[in-house]
Amino acid sequence: MEDEFYSDFPQRIEEFYANEPRAFCYDLSLSLIDKAKETDIENWYYNNKTIEGILLLLYCWNFASPITKKLTKPIIENLLRTNKDNLKYLESYSIIDFNEGVHQRILEVFGNFKIIFGQTGASKALSLLNTKLFIMWDTKIRKTLRNLNLVSRIGNGEKPENYLNFMIDMKEVISRNGLVNLIENAEDITKKIDEFHFAKIVVNINQNV
Repeated sequence: MEDEFYSDFPQRIEEFYANEPRAFCYDLSLSLIDKAKETDIENWYYNNKTIEGILLLLYCWNFASPITKKLTKPIIENLLRTNKDNLKYLESYSIIDFNEGVHQRILEVFGNFKIIFGQTGASKALSLLNTKLFIMWDTKIRKTLRNLNLVSRIGNGEKPENYLNFMIDMKEVISRNGLVNLIENAEDITKKIDEFHFAKIVVNINQNV
């Protein structure tokens, strides 16, 4: 049975760029990471352009967090070097097909990123590094989806297990509602989910404040 909450999925996605003037920051961040991949195939994860891409997105989309203000390039480089093996292993998985065999790797990566970026910032940074697998979230999104019983066992994202549970439930949401069939490119589904959540949840809440 489909979820009524996602009944206007395509329409809300169209609203995203109209309501989010910072939307270009994500594209700019990705372009920096793409350049890192082009010039440094083996070590792009901790290439300077990758680090700058992460910093750009977090400065634009998560600067209100005190933890973001403390970020430095050396801190991020060390994090990326430490997690390179797990990140590379996860490259072949998407939100549609990841399985129990990679749960532990997701827990390890998110746990390490959460220490540096916080639970919201971690999801944003990881979404840049693997656009097919990791879905962004924030406090408002967590609260709304939890209250609607669309996801469970996520708390406020305090633990790595909370984010893994979010991914497991979102995988089911995508399948149950046939959301991949409503977009042009299936590999874009994680970003489109975030655009939908922003337009339907974050913008609505801000407008009613």
